[in-house]
Amino acid sequence: MRIREFAKTIWFTLIVTACFAIAMAYLEAAVVVYLRALFKIVGEIQPTPPNSGDVLIALPFFAFLQPHYLFNILPDSKILGTELFRETATIVMLATLGWLAGRNLREKFALFLFVFGVWDIFYYIFLYLILGWPSSLKTLDVLFLIPTPWVAPVFVPIGISVLMIVVAILLITSKKQILPSFKSIKNF
Repeated sequence: MRIREFAKTIWFTLIVTACFAIAMAYLEAAVVVYLRALFKIVGEIQPTPPNSGDVLIALPFFAFLQPHYLFNILPDSKILGTELFRETATIVMLATLGWLAGRNLREKFALFLFVFGVWDIFYYIFLYLILGWPSSLKTLDVLFLIPTPWVAPVFVPIGISVLMIVVAILLITSKKQILPSFKSIKNF
């Protein structure tokens, strides 16, 4: 297969979007490095477990915390606001890439899942390479702050990311219609 022909395939799209996701993961890891330097955080952070009143929803290995717990995670409201908008920007960038790279609604959604999964896995890889964190896959992390804080051991987001990548590839390579078409959604 010639390079021009390969450049028109979904496999080429997956490679290019993965490169974007990996570069973005490094950028996000660098932000964490700078935040740790700004707050003079050295070594492993030993988070204080939330009280039962701080937990909104508890699942095995995963919890959503009450919105007020945000101020326990980032007490500086200026930094907290910046972090909330940074997280929103991250999702917008990943969704935009999926939208631009996909040829139809199914591919757009699948590529969003794919890029999100690759980005998240490499985010943890880069944090480990730069900071030596997380020290284990059982290390507790704050995954997101939107719409409320999510906490889980690192193996949870990595497992979900692997699942997102697998689902994305299945959506892209399967000829069967798994997702509803745009017309059926419109007529719903």
